[in-house]
Amino acid sequence: MGLATQTEGAVTIAIARDPALVRTARLVAAAVARRADRPDTVIEAARLAVGEACAVMIGVDEPVETAAADDRIEISLRAEMSRFVVTVRGRIAPADPSFEDIDLDPWTLLEGISDELTIESQDGVSTVRMTWPA
Repeated sequence: MGLATQTEGAVTIAIARDPALVRTARLVAAAVARRADRPDTVIEAARLAVGEACAVMIGVDEPVETAAADDRIEISLRAEMSRFVVTVRGRIAPADPSFEDIDLDPWTLLEGISDELTIESQDGVSTVRMTWPA
């Protein structure tokens, strides 16, 4: 999978750009939210959000063998007093050519399931930050 660390109340995992690892990232997100004693709605939303953000970054057709060894996705989960914060950072996969004619925002689902969503991009790397109230 990669590395997992816990610093200052945050749990961070890094996964390779492998679709098989998205399920593991979702399970970690749910476990951290559950351990932080968040309500079931937040646990499920965080699980779904991590899976969706990772899926957008990994893509559906990108061969795992072509991804650089250091090209990974980092997921940070932090329980604060007033909110639960999830940050997913990585390079977004190229758009699926079969959807070229459709004006589709890959982050639409995340807008619907998170209380607050911010997306920043710099040098080809995107950082998606989502929050839910405690």
